[in-house]
Amino acid sequence: MEAPMISDGREDDPIDLDETTGNLFGLGSPLLIKALAIFGGIYVIVMIGAGWQIRSVATWAALAAGFALFVAAAAILMRYGGSTLPQRTAAVVTTLTVAGATTSFWSLPLDTYLTLQTTPVTSAMTIILAMVVLYRRPWFAWVGALCATGLAAVGGEMIGIGYAVGAGNTLFCYPVLVLATLFGLMAIPMPDRLRSLREQAFAQAAEEAATTAAASERRSQLQRLDAGARPILEQIAEGHAFGPDEARDVRLMEAQLRDIIRAPGWDSPEVGESVWGVRRRGVSVRLLDDGALDEFGIDDKQSRGNLARRILVDELTAIEATADQGSLTARILPAGREVLASIVVDVGPRMRRVEIYADGSVTTDTSPDGGMPATPTDRGPDTTVVTSADQDC
Repeated sequence: MEAPMISDGREDDPIDLDETTGNLFGLGSPLLIKALAIFGGIYVIVMIGAGWQIRSVATWAALAAGFALFVAAAAILMRYGGSTLPQRTAAVVTTLTVAGATTSFWSLPLDTYLTLQTTPVTSAMTIILAMVVLYRRPWFAWVGALCATGLAAVGGEMIGIGYAVGAGNTLFCYPVLVLATLFGLMAIPMPDRLRSLREQAFAQAAEEAATTAAASERRSQLQRLDAGARPILEQIAEGHAFGPDEARDVRLMEAQLRDIIRAPGWDSPEVGESVWGVRRRGVSVRLLDDGALDEFGIDDKQSRGNLARRILVDELTAIEATADQGSLTARILPAGREVLASIVVDVGPRMRRVEIYADGSVTTDTSPDGGMPATPTDRGPDTTVVTSADQDC
């Protein structure tokens, strides 16, 4: 059974469910990259407007360096499309984010200081750390936020606005991180739950299909049993006296019904008709099935199962034309072996063993007194090798 597909509206561009559940929040998606690019533009505009009075080239260089560090951290995150960020990558992203915030905070001059100048910096830091949380690394995000607050407090003391004001510029990061963490705790396990639900759905569908197939097979067997056995049972119920020919046909019908149950791999109309004719002549026929042909359908003309059944019909036809005693045993071997099926014919001087292999080749071992030509091969001293193509002819 194929995995279900989820489409985004374009029939020629399906998305596998594993891909969807593996990146539940669209991290690294083009839409998120576009949103971050828009935020980057707003960041630059607000920072320039808020720092319009700043005339220090060193300050603007530091602010530009801080922005570049944020861009680098976001770029690393957007390049990773998995659901869990590696610890080393999470550490690098967090370090770049804290460094970007610290560089920006520490470069602000006291004489032109405005609270608005710190807002883009804290917003960028909050967004990146929130994404780290969604990448299943909340501890890195929280440690990074605490470090940024501490360094902002130090920076506030250095530039003269005080450590409380400096630390306070980062405080609105924490409510966002709290919400991101709570959301992550609830939503992050969702891909695993979706995958588990899908596996359960597949298992249930397989079980239902097996139950349906078994019920269909039982109905088919009951129909055949009804068609074959009901007339005989009705005659018995009516007290009919069976003659020798009728008694023989009853035994043949019983044997045929047993074959259907005991050897379903050999079951086909042609095989049933040929077995009936051979048994009617007095030849014993045993059909056995250990499962190697279960994967080959009766309707597939090129399958190994159909090849084995056609060979069996040929052997039965040859017996029916020449013999009125002897035996034939046809066995489907267990799955996993090189030989799929074997047919052993013992009708007086005509003794032979036919084997059908998984690769489609067929070998025939003939007894020395069988009157049939044999070509020695590495499969036995008196073996004739017939390919599946020859058999088709």
